[in-house]
Amino acid sequence: MSDDSKHLSEINAIIRAYTMLSIEAGHVASVIALYEELLRHYGTEKTNEFLRTNGREFPILAAMADENTSYRINKRISNLNSQLSEILKDKTNIVCIGAETAWIDIAARTYSNKQFHIVPQSQHFDFKRFLSNYSSNVRIHNSVDLTQFYGTNSVIVAFAFGTTQYNFYTYPVAYRICGSDTRQFFSELIALDLMDCPLKFYPNDLAEIPTDEMTYIFSRSYKQKRRYYPWKLAA
Repeated sequence: MSDDSKHLSEINAIIRAYTMLSIEAGHVASVIALYEELLRHYGTEKTNEFLRTNGREFPILAAMADENTSYRINKRISNLNSQLSEILKDKTNIVCIGAETAWIDIAARTYSNKQFHIVPQSQHFDFKRFLSNYSSNVRIHNSVDLTQFYGTNSVIVAFAFGTTQYNFYTYPVAYRICGSDTRQFFSELIALDLMDCPLKFYPNDLAEIPTDEMTYIFSRSYKQKRRYYPWKLAA
């Protein structure tokens, strides 16, 4: 096998590994796992060169990966949960649009008295394997019909990537949920930016949503952006 063929084969293998992992663990947990594996296999210098050369295939990984990735993400999640505590204290249902396990793993333990309903980001999601990692306060809701959660005791959490003042990227399934026809029936629509850094490449597998569709934005640019919407449901 030529060097070029070997290199292409390695790239394809990494793409497959990242894609499979991100379906069930989300982008952020996949970044941590795959970056650490790349470091073991290539070393720091070659890994960074690999991401500079192939970053378009791994836009989230290319943006977040450095030697402090795991520490930075865990610190970011800890800070987010501290900021969210006031918003979530009186809520019963937390509807997560996408299975970002880097956050859900910690949040489900932190808010053990809340019920987490996960709307998967892919049809190829293994429900049983995912739920085996959690207690009974985490459930799968395999539908974009969230009627049963309408009311002031429910919030929607979408996971944001590459947040700017005007928009952010998130899982395409959220595009069908986070809009004017939905937000009027929920107490809050929250966007959590777990990346805390800008994107270097366009994320082809994500959808773009205007920030003003949400009631709260937690990003590196601003911790909260509050918008008020009329409550139309008798809760």
